Amino acid sequence: MNETTGAKPNIYLIGLSGTGKTRSGRRVAELLGWPFVEMDGVIEDRAGKTIPLIFKENGENYFRQLESQILEEVAGRGGRIVSTGGGVPVKEVNRETMKSSGLIVRLSASPEVIHQRLVSSANQRGRTLRPLLGDDAPIEKLRKMLLEREDAYSTANVIVDTESKSHNEVAEAIAEAWRNSGLADSND
Repeated sequence: MNETTGAKPNIYLIGLSGTGKTRSGRRVAELLGWPFVEMDGVIEDRAGKTIPLIFKENGENYFRQLESQILEEVAGRGGRIVSTGGGVPVKEVNRETMKSSGLIVRLSASPEVIHQRLVSSANQRGRTLRPLLGDDAPIEKLRKMLLEREDAYSTANVIVDTESKSHNEVAEAIAEAWRNSGLADSND
């Protein structure tokens, strides 16, 4: 059970943009029959504008406050697969919220693979959702960001390397981690 609310535990997916949190998260939600929450999408809906526009008009602090507020709401509901923004675990209060309300799964890949995925994604969309990285997501910037966030990301219960796995394989690994976590028993 969720220690803070008594709700069913969530599965939180953390990691840098481009590690597969959203696509793999949707797939694991299908596998487990749970609702899927993509936090960046919820933030955009709530704010009525894109994340780059939120950063431009309201600043990063405002965006991070929205992230924490939405994370707290999702934690209270429980029983969801949650694709967090890459910066969510940086705030200690967010790490505590996730730890007390579910399983934290870190998705990882090398900076080179992340770069390739982000550039491909930006080209397909014609825009970026990553205001801290930009459309070209330079490898050096990715390396620096991974290093800066390592302590926050290292609090995950499970790490799944997504580098050479399909989204289905990643989803299966997450579902297996859930079944082996001991939290699955409290979900019944």
